Amino acid sequence: MFITAPEFLPQHRDHRHQIVQIISAAEARGQTRLAEMNQQVLTSLDNIITGLQDDTGSGEATADAS
Repeated sequence: MFITAPEFLPQHRDHRHQIVQIISAAEARGQTRLAEMNQQVLTSLDNIITGLQDDTGSGEATADAS
């Protein structure tokens, strides 16, 4: 189980930016499988970031990748 907190939002956003770059480069090189695997990571990061942003307004302090 992975649990995080709003104070880690900057790290999650940085990680998301890196993953987007990896996906773009992989697609440009025709590395479909690498792009697909990192798309799953991107989806998880989007869920984490959205959850943490939502939690900051509701008083809840954690989010997970599920």
